[in-house]
Amino acid sequence: MKIRDVMTDRVATIGSDYTIIAAAARMRELDVGSLVVKREGEVEGIITTWDLTARCLGAGHDPHECVVFRHMSSPVHTGHPDTDILEAAHTMSERGVTRLPVVEDGELIGIVSFSNMSRAMDRLTRDLLSGWERRSE
Repeated sequence: MKIRDVMTDRVATIGSDYTIIAAAARMRELDVGSLVVKREGEVEGIITTWDLTARCLGAGHDPHECVVFRHMSSPVHTGHPDTDILEAAHTMSERGVTRLPVVEDGELIGIVSFSNMSRAMDRLTRDLLSGWERRSE
């Protein structure tokens, strides 16, 4: 199973020069926990709710003044849509990240998370088990 089979193709993005307040409002509006940060069409980083709370608010910074660039995680690790999800999961685990923006030919085309992979593996396991159950009947 490949990343392209489980990724979300609607990626929430924000520019690196936006304020933390703007990032939080965008996350709330889109009901997401992270935004891929882009600058001049290139993936520059990722900002998560953890970054907002721990790196900005928890550090006593003013979210109306702070910009995304200052608190985002960068460099961002990306995945290719044809990468096997087990390889991607291993990479994510090694690097301590829970999401990978998916880039193909320099273009952001999706994002994959551990939960995407977990749901896909759960479906696969259920499909395999139901096949075994039908055989034994």
